Amino acid sequence: MELSKHETAPSAGSEYAGIGSRFLASLLDGIILGIPLYIIWAVCATLMIMGDLEVVRILEKNPDYVTNQEFFFVLVGFLKVMGILASISFIVYLLYFTLMESSKWQATLGKKIMGIQVVEAEGERLSFGRAAGRFLARSFLSPILLIGYILAFFTEKRQALHDLLAGTIVIKK
Repeated sequence: MELSKHETAPSAGSEYAGIGSRFLASLLDGIILGIPLYIIWAVCATLMIMGDLEVVRILEKNPDYVTNQEFFFVLVGFLKVMGILASISFIVYLLYFTLMESSKWQATLGKKIMGIQVVEAEGERLSFGRAAGRFLARSFLSPILLIGYILAFFTEKRQALHDLLAGTIVIKK
């Protein structure tokens, strides 16, 4: 049985999550997703590049005799593979954060381990759309000069830029 939005609202005494616990949760999520994705990247990149017989022929050739055209061919192939893998990784991260933060847990695995959860400013559970917006804001805006994260030190509810834009808060459970 799934809880309604009103049943997941934090109690009046809920505390806002500290910057340290939010950082550690983010670090844990990075490890949880990063290690498997790194292995998948390495295997897929190797298979995709080595699966192209023309690339293998060029790579086996003496480097002194590789033409600029052959080098460009290999480089473009490599960039295509990296673009595909980066897109897949972005989708995996988007789905992980969005599905986990809009679930009844209201937290990713890292946040769950640290005992914190993400809620709407009114204390209700995030919708899928709001969780996706929060992720996108965090991915593209907050890393710029780390200003998005630095804001959390100066806001009353310890909200980073992505929290302010999405109308969310992170609380201790």
